[in-house]
Amino acid sequence: MRYLGVDFGLRKIGLATSEGEIAAPLKVLEVSSFKDALEKIKKEAVSFDRIIIGKPDGGVGKKVMKLVNYLKRENIEVESWDETLSSQKALDLMIKTGIGKKKRGEEDAYSAALILQDYLDNL
Repeated sequence: MRYLGVDFGLRKIGLATSEGEIAAPLKVLEVSSFKDALEKIKKEAVSFDRIIIGKPDGGVGKKVMKLVNYLKRENIEVESWDETLSSQKALDLMIKTGIGKKKRGEEDAYSAALILQDYLDNL
């Protein structure tokens, strides 16, 4: 099964992928609006069997649930997953593994990989 992990943000969206038991960062999408985010995630989703979207607390969490419901109406298999501290953990991991400051701009993709890996570990 092919999975797409998503770390949703209002300006940047991190994506990660997995075809087995290990998640890997894929890329970061720049978005200009919620509608732009919907369209870009929908476009990416067609290549995957299931989408796992990190769900934070607060207002962004409500937007994530709106996104999840929209994708479900489009017959895309999608699930939300707790993303507590995923961005901080991703940044810490990048620093510990020696990833340079320039490459750390891809933190959102690493965060998506952590979200997806947590989901896969709990299957």
